Amino acid sequence: MAEPTTVKVRRDGTIALADNAGFGGGNTYTVAYENGDGSLSQPKADRIVIRDRGVIAGLRKGDDAVGSFSFSVHMRSFTDANITLIDALDFINGASGWTSSGGTGYEQKLLSAKITVEGTDHGDSTDHTATASKVLFEWTFDEGDPDVINVTGEIYGGTLTLTGQA
Repeated sequence: MAEPTTVKVRRDGTIALADNAGFGGGNTYTVAYENGDGSLSQPKADRIVIRDRGVIAGLRKGDDAVGSFSFSVHMRSFTDANITLIDALDFINGASGWTSSGGTGYEQKLLSAKITVEGTDHGDSTDHTATASKVLFEWTFDEGDPDVINVTGEIYGGTLTLTGQA
């Protein structure tokens, strides 16, 4: 099938977080009241330039790069009896039983994150997704009209998985 011709906009996207069990039935949190400013990057590995007396003769891969994931939401609650965004990010209160997606070798608690961009409603054969595993999230709070929670994440170890139409 050809590449879609419908340009996607922020109204077409959703962001979800999941613990180690993943998006197929584990603990998940779908972000609500977001600003539609999600950002995702997966830079290439560091480059080691091979030179022969100053002339570039080759290129080798160096250390893996750390990707990034960020978004912001309108603040509604820091925590409550149900799971809030901060509960999920910090594995506290209603999300205290969640398990890290990091596994062995990762001391910090990590989540998987997925951006889904609606496609089928626009004539595409499928929705489009970008899923990152092993994401360490942090958040900040800013007062304003409205108050905002800014979320930033660093993608460690796992790969970025992209899906689209075939």
